[in-house]
Formats: sequence, structure tokens, C-alpha cells
Amino acid sequence: MTGRTLHLAVSGSPNHVLIGFMLFMMLTLFLTVFSSLDEHSAREFYTGDRTLPAWKSGMALAGSFTSTALLLTVTGVVATAGFDGITTATSMFLSLGVLLLLARPIQLSGACTLGELLSLRVSGTAPRIAAAVATLAMAGPFLVVQLMAAGNITASLLGFTGTGVQKICTVLIGCLVVACGVLSGAKGLTSVQVLAVTVIGTAILVMCVYAVQAFHGDVGTLIGAAAQGSDHPRQYLSPGGTIGIGSSSHLDFAGGQLALVLGSACMPHVLSRVYSMKDPATARRSIRYAAGIVAFLCAALILLGFTAAARIGTREIFTGEAHSDGALMLLARSLTGGAGNGFGDLMFAAVACALFLSVLSVVGGTTLAAAGALARDSYHCVARHKRSDPSDELFTARVAVALFGALAIALAVIVQGHSAGFLAQLATTVAASAVTPALMYTLYWRRFNRTGLLWTVYGGTTLTIGLYLFSTAVSGSATALIPTADFAWFGRSSPAVVSVPAAFLLGWAGSLMGRRRSGPAEAPEEDPLAVDALLLSVRPLGP
Repeated sequence: MTGRTLHLAVSGSPNHVLIGFMLFMMLTLFLTVFSSLDEHSAREFYTGDRTLPAWKSGMALAGSFTSTALLLTVTGVVATAGFDGITTATSMFLSLGVLLLLARPIQLSGACTLGELLSLRVSGTAPRIAAAVATLAMAGPFLVVQLMAAGNITASLLGFTGTGVQKICTVLIGCLVVACGVLSGAKGLTSVQVLAVTVIGTAILVMCVYAVQAFHGDVGTLIGAAAQGSDHPRQYLSPGGTIGIGSSSHLDFAGGQLALVLGSACMPHVLSRVYSMKDPATARRSIRYAAGIVAFLCAALILLGFTAAARIGTREIFTGEAHSDGALMLLARSLTGGAGNGFGDLMFAAVACALFLSVLSVVGGTTLAAAGALARDSYHCVARHKRSDPSDELFTARVAVALFGALAIALAVIVQGHSAGFLAQLATTVAASAVTPALMYTLYWRRFNRTGLLWTVYGGTTLTIGLYLFSTAVSGSATALIPTADFAWFGRSSPAVVSVPAAFLLGWAGSLMGRRRSGPAEAPEEDPLAVDALLLSVRPLGP
């Protein structure tokens, strides 16, 4: 998100908008900490209350799933790319189908970290280390993007556009959010996620009502005006019409959608919600509730994207910048009368509050997942080689949240002002290329073993990061992270079309290689011909 774009939406905003936003932020942080005062163990810190009903777990899952990447990116891509933006929104929604496939066996395992899941078939410390590496490779980039968005939104509300102010706001908001994560844990985060999806849904619904009324209820006219407001009116509503005509462009686009479908469901903060569900039946019902909420949000964001193109226009959305993440904020002003209008100010503040809640819920879930990887999978189960006192692990988890959050804030400040939006794509691609294949094989292939697991996780993670470093997202283009350099020999911005099939192949080849090399030593300790039989026989995985 760019400061310049948002400035167009907030220029001249009165002080009561900022005051209302700050009061809302403080009340939310108080609610988060207050609702988790009775947490006393490390498992409660990671998973929270495992007695929630399905509807509440579903709302919390939807709140965790609704990141700024969904709210801002989908609206902006639909506004500027038309049909291709609809495909992006659909891919995000379809990822819940992957989560539904994995939810029951994950919940039956009793795990509360990715390392415990990958240890179902392979004993020892190797799967936990691999899981920690993959978790941090996903959580780090994704957290940086969320913190940058929070800093930009806050700076916009203050009426500033300079990178320096954005950095200061990133530090301030980041410290508040991380401190909230240290004090609250998963139980307090659940309250925020439920509140987040409620506020987001309400704000988006009101905007949709105004959008339809602006075109007198004629959605067809709205879509036609959106096409005319775009830079490519004839190709706007055609599949692939705005991404270029070369086969490599279409292949790159397909790879990005593959990463969204497979990766969004296996992000650390999303899996953390599944760990905290009460039982397999509740898990499935919760995902169905979440799917309904996310389907509504995706459809609403598509409508708002069309409205942004119709009322604002693609060129005004870009305003000379490299991306279009400011479309939703610009539209909030445009629909309700612009700056200086009382209801327009209220609508803009409501959208800003919704985005803040989105950042808080996603950052909280991501830092908790990273803390689990550092404290539970790495320190207590690898470095110490023994089960520790629960209070000791809880202290270590809180320290891990603080350290990981501080590092993410520092990185967000460093890349502030640069084109770092690809970091969210990097995180989902690592999830699609390393975590999804590892979980599929672990839960559904009885011949999967230690070698296959390590090849899948390390191979998928390394290949994804390596290809991204040498792609046009980092160098070789005007929209790259380093636009002045050019070492992009991999001519695509999304390597998922290569890394995802390669990771599945590595898992299969590694398992065969391990069995041939070590014989029975590499065979699974269980004989899980059916995944339910395996997971029902799994003993509890610790306090």
C-alpha cells in the first residue's frame, strides 16, 4: 500500500476520525489482554480455549483468514485487472477446500504446532527442525507485509505521506500489536478475530449497499462502467486479458493461483485455528461457517473492485505508483461524499478500524505460530532434549513472540517505501511448496518417511526462496524490490508453477530413496493404511 495513494483519500480528514480510530484501537487491545488473563499453560497460550462452539470457531477462522492481502489486494486487483481479479478472489476461497481436507486428521492428532504434525510418522528432532524452518520462512515475510500495511494506514489517518512517518507508525503499531501478543496468547486472539470479522463484514456490507445504490441497483451498468474506467476496456472482462498475451505470462498467473489455493490454507496463523478446535466434527462445521463468511467477503470485494474502477478509474488508483492496494480506502471516501462529509469520515474510519483488526488478528496468529516453532519445536524439544516445566515453556514462548516480533518490525522499517508486496506471495508460495505437500504425504501416504519429509520441506522452501531471489519481483523491473539492479534470470514473478510440482516429486523420490538406503529403519513406525486409524492411535503430544 502506498502513502501517496492513501493521502488522496484522507487529505483534509478531521481530527475526530483519528481520535475515533485510536480509541477503537485501545479498546481492542484491552479486550485482547483482558480475555486471556486465565491462561496458565503453554498449550493454552498456543491454542487457547478448545471448547468453543463451531460458529464461534468458524468466525475466528474467518477472521484469521481475512488478512490485508485479501481485503486490499483483491479489491485492487479486481479494480485494475477485472476478470483476473475475480480469479484471484476465487482461488483464495477455494483454499478453504484444502483446509477442509486436512482439518479432521489435524484435529485428531492433538498437535499444537507444525512440528508435532510432521512428527506423526517420523520420530526424532529432524521433523521439528524442518517444521520450524518452514514456519519461520512463511511467518517472517508475511508479518513484515502486515506491519507495513498497519504503518501506512496509521500514517494516512494522520495526514502524512512521507516514508519517515510511515516508519515511525510501523514501529509504534508494531510494538503495540506484539506486546498484545506477548500478553494475550491464543485465547485473547480469538476474541479479536471474532470482532475483526464482525467489523469487517459490517463495513464491507455498508459499502456494497452504497455501491449498488450509486448505480441505481443496476449491477450490469456498474460492471460496464468499470470496464470503461480501466486501462483496457476491451480486455477487462476477458480471462487473461490484462496480464499480457505471452504464454509465459499466463503460466506465471496460473502459478500464482496455484500458490493461493494450496498455500493460503496452510499458512501458520490459519493452521493455528485448526489446532484449537474442539473435535473433528466441530472442525468441519467451523470450516463450513468460515467458508460462508469468506465467500461473502470475496463476492463483496469483487463488487467493490468493480465500483472502484467505475467511480475512481484505474489511473487514479495507481496515481503513478506500482500497485493498487489503496483502492478500497479511496472508494470508502468516494462512495460517501468525500473528505469533510460526516458520514464519509465515519465510513473511512470504519474501514481503517477493520483493517487494523485484520492486521492485529493475522499478526497475532502469525507470531504465536512462530513462537511455537521457536519455543516448542526448537528450544524445548531439540535444544534441551527433554520435556520442560510448562511454566518454563510458557515464559520461553512469550520471549519468542517478543523477539520474533521485534525482528519483523525492524525488517518492515527497512523495506518501508519499497515494492515489498511480493513478500506475501513468497509466504503463500512457501506454504504451497513445502507445508502442503508435507502434510498431504504425512496424513495420507503410509510410505512417507524421514528422507521424504526432509526433501519435501527443505527442497520446497529452498527452491521457492531461491527462485524468488532471481525473479522479477526482486530485480530487473520498475516494480521490483531493487529496481536499479538486474539479476533476474528466472523470468517470472511467481515460481509456484515450478516449486509446487518439484516439492511433491521430491517427497515421493525422497521416500523411495530412504527406503532403499535404510530398509526397515526408514519405514513408518505405524502402519497407517487409513489415516483415521493412525491418528486415533496417536497418544497425546505433551502438556
